[in-house]
Amino acid sequence: MSNLIVSVDQSVAKIVLNRPEFGNRIEMSMVKEMTQLINGFSIDENVKVIHLSGQGDDFSQGRQVPKVDPANKPPTKKATQIRAEVTDPILAIYAAMKSCQIPLVSSVMGSAFGLGCAISVLCDVTIASTKARFSLPEMKSNLPPTLAISAVMHAIPRKALAHLVYSTDEISAQEAFEYGLVSKIYSVENFTAQVDEYISKMVSRDRAALSAVKEYLNLAPGKDFEIASRYASNLLAGVLASQ
Repeated sequence: MSNLIVSVDQSVAKIVLNRPEFGNRIEMSMVKEMTQLINGFSIDENVKVIHLSGQGDDFSQGRQVPKVDPANKPPTKKATQIRAEVTDPILAIYAAMKSCQIPLVSSVMGSAFGLGCAISVLCDVTIASTKARFSLPEMKSNLPPTLAISAVMHAIPRKALAHLVYSTDEISAQEAFEYGLVSKIYSVENFTAQVDEYISKMVSRDRAALSAVKEYLNLAPGKDFEIASRYASNLLAGVLASQ
């Protein structure tokens, strides 16, 4: 059974995390495959939106950490090896999501913890059910979640992010919405149908228009007003010229 279910239908590329018996925990091989898929769909003119979700109740309970036998503990890895095996692939998927030419939408039915939280929030639109829960629990193991912080800090005030990291508490969909981590909340009962309707509305737009909005939202904030205004003008002119 594949750890990812991938399909393309009506201009929507769907990537489903498919390890429900393990809370859809993400193995590093899945991170690398998702990065390749996102990069490929980014340049596929037949795809307008990428939809990330989880099979079953959870989006993802986080990264799958290999079990270590205390009686047969392997030698400590060097920093360069840890970067090559863990941190670089995670940073690569973050970069692929940010640079993707088209918007990504995540739908979170249940848990989105750790890496699962980071990936769901890094999407351009994050849709949660009323029973969704978000957390960054890494500090329970004395691991500073700096990679996850780098993924979500654009969306959440510093005080709220500090609480999320230091407390390791799970927060509700409503709290996540108030923090700025979630775009929209739907009821559990008709969650899938409402997510599909939301995405259908998005793909009814031109790909160029969707791409221009994503590019502007990614790059314009923080720029000088005049520069941001000129950038907006150039993007709009480019879309109008292509119609």
